[in-house]
Amino acid sequence: MSKTTWPPLVVFLLSLLFGATAAAAPKPAPPGGTTSTVTALTVERVQAKLDALATMRDLPENERTEAKELYQQAISQLQAAKTYADTMAQFQQLQQSAPADTARLQQSLTGATTPPPAPTLSSEDLSQQLVQTQARLSDAQKRLNDLDQQLTAQQARPKAILTELSALKQQVADLDGKLQSPPPATLSPLLADARLVALTTQRQALSQQVTMLEEEQLSYDARLALLNAQRAAVAQDVLSAQTRVQQLQSLLNTRRRDEATAVVQQTDQAKQDAAAKPKVVQDAASVNADISRQLADLVQRSDEVSASQEQLNRSLAQLTERMRGIRQQLGIAGFSDAVGPILLTERRKLPDIRQYLRTADQRQRSIIEARLEQYQAEEYLRRTRAIEDNVGRLTADLDSNMPAAQRQVVVEELRSLLTDRQELLEKLGGGYASLITQLVAVDDAQRKLSEQAEQYGTLIDKYLLWIRSSAPVNGEWLKSLRGAVDWLIDPAHWRLVGQTLVDGARDQPASAIAGLLVFFGLLIYRRPLIRRLGERVDIIGDVSHDRFWLTLRAIGITALLAMPWPWLVAWLGWLLSVAKDEAGFARGLAQGLFAGALSATIMTFIRQLCRPRGVAIAHFGWNEEACQLLRRHLSWFLWVGPPSIVIVRLCEVQTDTFYGDTLGRIAFCIGSLGLGLVVWRVFSPHQPLLAALTSGRSSSLWRFRYLWYPLMVGLPLVGSGLTLAGYYYTALQIRGRLMSMIMLLGGAILLINLFLRWLNVSQRRLAWRHARAKREAQIAARASKDAVPGPGDVAPELQHLPDLDLNTISEQTRSLIRFTVMIGLWFGLWQVWGGLFPAFTILNDITLWHQTVQTAAGIQVADITLGSVVGAVVLLSLVGFLAHNLPGVLELVVLQRLAMEPGNRNAIITISRYVIVGVGLLAALDMLGLNWSQVQWLVAALGVGLGFGLQEIFGNFISGLILLLERPIRVGDTVTLNTLSGKVARINIRATTIIDWDRKALIVPNKTFITGSLINWTRDDPITRLVIPVGVSYDCDPLLVHRVLLEVATAHPLVLKDPAPAALFLRFGDSALEFEVWVYVRELAHRLPVTHDLHNHLLQALRENGVEIPFPQQDVHVHDAPEGWCEARPSPGASEARGATIAVSKRSKTPIVEAEDGGVSSS
Repeated sequence: MSKTTWPPLVVFLLSLLFGATAAAAPKPAPPGGTTSTVTALTVERVQAKLDALATMRDLPENERTEAKELYQQAISQLQAAKTYADTMAQFQQLQQSAPADTARLQQSLTGATTPPPAPTLSSEDLSQQLVQTQARLSDAQKRLNDLDQQLTAQQARPKAILTELSALKQQVADLDGKLQSPPPATLSPLLADARLVALTTQRQALSQQVTMLEEEQLSYDARLALLNAQRAAVAQDVLSAQTRVQQLQSLLNTRRRDEATAVVQQTDQAKQDAAAKPKVVQDAASVNADISRQLADLVQRSDEVSASQEQLNRSLAQLTERMRGIRQQLGIAGFSDAVGPILLTERRKLPDIRQYLRTADQRQRSIIEARLEQYQAEEYLRRTRAIEDNVGRLTADLDSNMPAAQRQVVVEELRSLLTDRQELLEKLGGGYASLITQLVAVDDAQRKLSEQAEQYGTLIDKYLLWIRSSAPVNGEWLKSLRGAVDWLIDPAHWRLVGQTLVDGARDQPASAIAGLLVFFGLLIYRRPLIRRLGERVDIIGDVSHDRFWLTLRAIGITALLAMPWPWLVAWLGWLLSVAKDEAGFARGLAQGLFAGALSATIMTFIRQLCRPRGVAIAHFGWNEEACQLLRRHLSWFLWVGPPSIVIVRLCEVQTDTFYGDTLGRIAFCIGSLGLGLVVWRVFSPHQPLLAALTSGRSSSLWRFRYLWYPLMVGLPLVGSGLTLAGYYYTALQIRGRLMSMIMLLGGAILLINLFLRWLNVSQRRLAWRHARAKREAQIAARASKDAVPGPGDVAPELQHLPDLDLNTISEQTRSLIRFTVMIGLWFGLWQVWGGLFPAFTILNDITLWHQTVQTAAGIQVADITLGSVVGAVVLLSLVGFLAHNLPGVLELVVLQRLAMEPGNRNAIITISRYVIVGVGLLAALDMLGLNWSQVQWLVAALGVGLGFGLQEIFGNFISGLILLLERPIRVGDTVTLNTLSGKVARINIRATTIIDWDRKALIVPNKTFITGSLINWTRDDPITRLVIPVGVSYDCDPLLVHRVLLEVATAHPLVLKDPAPAALFLRFGDSALEFEVWVYVRELAHRLPVTHDLHNHLLQALRENGVEIPFPQQDVHVHDAPEGWCEARPSPGASEARGATIAVSKRSKTPIVEAEDGGVSSS
């Protein structure tokens, strides 16, 4: 150890000695207490350890970094412990002071009154006090809202405290076990101390947090009582301020009305007095009278706006109080069935938010108009301020012969009238300013009321879907059903309906007669419309006459055929709704008739689509038997479905829920059972409609028919079961959205078939025009060939017309329409089912497990709820859907329109799929409480383990990424990998698919492309070189051979001229003069044909020029062969044909074979 480094080390060891002796053997403390070790460790002592660590120079860097992180973690834990201690002290203080503060606040509420304003106050003083009181009211309302939020949060704290205490105590026990166990032997003294300090401070923070939560639990009742008292006091302030505002506003309105009335009387009297005076005086008095009446009208408008504002404020206060009461009831009763009817009643009482949206533009226009009128009044006032100039301008037209005394009287009267006008205009400007302020306040109050109603509706929907809205069906329900039926068939109600119809027709005679004439017109022209529908069916499919407008015309006729009876039902509902004095029964029947007419219109339209020679069969090509089946079942369901909808809506509109709980439920069940029967008979897998809709038995819809078919049949039955069990509101909501979804899907099917019909007509006409053009070209060419050509004339060749790839056009267009319909369906389903999303937030209240999270404020316990799990599953499903479909849509919509190679497009698509899956997986894990900081070590460990066990798979995966990023190969490239050759078809995560020349798919691991020998024939330049070796006899002339080879190579049409072919004399071979012919071809597909042609042409040319192509020759000499061996008959191909000689050596029994080329071998 060097002399320069030992003093800091001694300092560090001394700090360890004095700072950690107490922590050497920690004793477990109770969860709420602390140990001596904990009290010995402070932020300053740990900071001193951290500073001493920085002075050590010979410490390994990794050990220094790890120790530093542990000490910094310890400092954070100590700071969190201090925060918990401060919060605990606040709870203790509140527990002691809260009872007295609560009693004081309750005592201050008794006898609180709001004195009326002094009647002697001027209008200016009243306006000033009104502004101040409104500001005080706004501040009190904000404080009341904050207290309501605190009370809501406090109601959930007892359960949360118990959960957090349980988790924290378990963590403290775990830490005690770690502190009692000795540190690992592999740790250095420095890291052992740092680990001990980190664990000790973590336990201290946890123990302090446990103590804080226990103190919070003890002080909960006192703090809750104090919050309620504070809210009551603030609510009293709000009520007092509201009363004061009403008093001031009422007094100010009365004062302004009196002043306006007095001003009108004054100006009218002045106008009467000026009747006998000069015209200029009469005109001035008349203008003043008009301004005074405008001021009176403005005061009246201000009173109306003020009354509307008071009404909105009262409604907002009542809604807020009702919402607070429901929150308290839900906190006490939870999902009790007793709350269901209350929630349903509150849901029906909610103000209509759509009314605010409809009147928002009108209120904004009123504000803008008031500001324009204020600007005009201010401009008029600005011109009126120059009184003397105005008097001079007005008296300039007086008679010059008027006596001076009389002129002076006129001038004085004009000056007085203009002064009064100036005062009137100032009051008018102030009135407009007050009106604008009131209009803005009304708009703000309406916005707040709508927001509060939306929040209240969300709260109710969160619980109402899961709670019974009615009692289950029993014997008492059956007895009460008779009373509801008597109410429905009561003759007095129907006489009242008849009278209401007469009153509606009397109030709107022209519209009533027009509606009736439309009905009779549709009935009269029904048969002619049916004939027109089938008139031009025979030309459907005839490419020369078929047009898309025929289908549109047929759709219009079908809609007219479906209209008569639904039109009559809707007309009756309209007559009931326009009557001025409509009763509750008539009003409910009107809404029921509208709903029934809508459903009947849809069903009759589908029936008319499926009629013989109708749109579905003749234009869309649907199965005729399937259409007849659907038409037959819709015929009887029209007498069940729409009437049940009318009765359900009639009962729902009534203020008394008795009729909905009895008659409405039975009508709902009948309609649902009828719908289930239709679905069961029509969409059965044994019926032809399903096969027609699924485009055959190979589609995925057909393969999953035993999954969705029971669901379709079971949903109406489940709705009936829910209704009978008391979940009537739930069943209504689900069925209403199911009907909307069915209409949405039906509209999508109609649009798709219309598009396919247009596509079919367009493609057939395009192909027909193309074929006709080719035929005309052929006829023209044949006519020109038939003409007698002159000497040297050549008949023209047929002009080539390119073929249209209609299949490619159709597939791309179909993909685009599928994508468009998919987006539209997703948007429509979101709109349909979005209203039920608040109900599913209740899943966030069902805790499955707890997750400990380290935050800046310390360790927190996060709840993983059923909503988190469901959200993660939905997210993963959406990720799978996007990963499967979005890249294809990206290819179709974006990438195909860019100047990009197919390989680049495939790389972008694959990488986008990886990104979608990766981001979705991380987001789903985060929803389950597994963030990256918690799973990174697990990922690292799995990476190491899998790296050894599945290293080939990971190697192929990484190689796949390299192939996509560096792109040594692309989809469509022709490659040779070792001994494999073919075209790249797909590049996937693990392997790449190559289609070889035998049309076989070869699955090649991606790692092979990185580590193996790869030839990419089309990577940069498709031009390749062919090398053809040629050997000729030694007796031939090399120059002649060179010329022949070059002529043959140059003459081939597929051989490129640039680079030019070459013939090279390379070497003297063993038995031949060796030449090579080098030629270049443009495409890889030309290599084999050119090789074949050149081989044939070269052989023919060489033979024609007497050039011999030799074959290898050898002379074999055998020495010392056995007796008679040399007489052995040589093989014709080895001795005679090739001139080999055999000699026998007498020195050895082993034959020695000598070749003429000098090679020696023994056998």
